[in-house]
Amino acid sequence: MRAITSTIALSLFAAAAQGQIINGNFESGFVLASGHGYTPAPWTSTNPGNIFTSFDTWDSSSANGLPPATNNVFTGVVAAEGNRWAGGWNFEEMYQQMGFALTPNQQYTISALVHAGNSALNFGPGGWEFGLDSAPTATPTIVAQFAPTVTWSQGWVLQSATFTAPSNAGSLLYFFPRVYPTGGANTYMGIDDIQIRVVPSPGSLALLGLSGMLLKRRRR
Repeated sequence: MRAITSTIALSLFAAAAQGQIINGNFESGFVLASGHGYTPAPWTSTNPGNIFTSFDTWDSSSANGLPPATNNVFTGVVAAEGNRWAGGWNFEEMYQQMGFALTPNQQYTISALVHAGNSALNFGPGGWEFGLDSAPTATPTIVAQFAPTVTWSQGWVLQSATFTAPSNAGSLLYFFPRVYPTGGANTYMGIDDIQIRVVPSPGSLALLGLSGMLLKRRRR
């Protein structure tokens, strides 16, 4: 019984932590042109290297990515995790083909660490939104959005949003993080440690609680 309940508990935890996003912290892989208009695989864009349409990779160690002081955008900023993060304007893009599709009608939580651009540059206010689509050149369906409340003085802020995967999610393998403005001016923002996790169903949570109780009783 102990082995069975342990297996159930571990399986439920694994399901809840399962993520579709690959290289969500941008640490793996070499980036060209010191990251200006380039992101590490599997992240890419419709026109990699075009600094007016593609996201950038930033590196607080300056080893392989834009130094934070470049154009004073992230002066003094250190990566939230490791050395690198991605950043982009609201008119630029970045996407990846996920490791596997989301389950239709399943609830998920998307989370990420977010950093606003340097307030001294008078960027407009904005936030992050996330889309899915069946092709990299399509206009994605927005499924989740973070509140546009992060400011430069706050540094890195953990944000999250819960959404239900659309009924055709099985065919929507492409994932698009996008910056959106809330005012008349364009905005530039950074992002790190992007994750998508399954929200366990109430029945799964109840089973997990029961497994914990059985394990505790067994130890006695």
